[in-house]
Amino acid sequence: MRYLMASAALLLLSAAIIGCGSTSETDTTPAVTDPVEATSVSLANTKCPIMGGTPTEELTVDYDGKTIGFCCDGCPQKWATLDEDEKAEKFAKVDAHAGHDHDVDGHDADAHDADGHGHSDQLGQ
Repeated sequence: MRYLMASAALLLLSAAIIGCGSTSETDTTPAVTDPVEATSVSLANTKCPIMGGTPTEELTVDYDGKTIGFCCDGCPQKWATLDEDEKAEKFAKVDAHAGHDHDVDGHDADAHDADGHGHSDQLGQ
């Protein structure tokens, strides 16, 4: 019995020493990375389509390939309950690009041409 108690004590002592020892094989310290800057979200609407408030980048849904922003926590849920016709009607009222004919660069293609816009004047300088 003494031999059994001595073996158990030696086993516990060994486990305590091995368990508390440092390991040089693996480093468990997490790597520190450079901070990542948040990318701004480009909202397709100027006002919340539900309440009419200022939309935030934190409360958004994708709709018809666009990012729609909402002003309050409950607005995205209310938006989700609308049918497609209701969504189209509400979005049309707050669409940031409604009534504008923009090309891919955001310029109004029909409002001007390069000659009279100042671009050609600056190229020769």
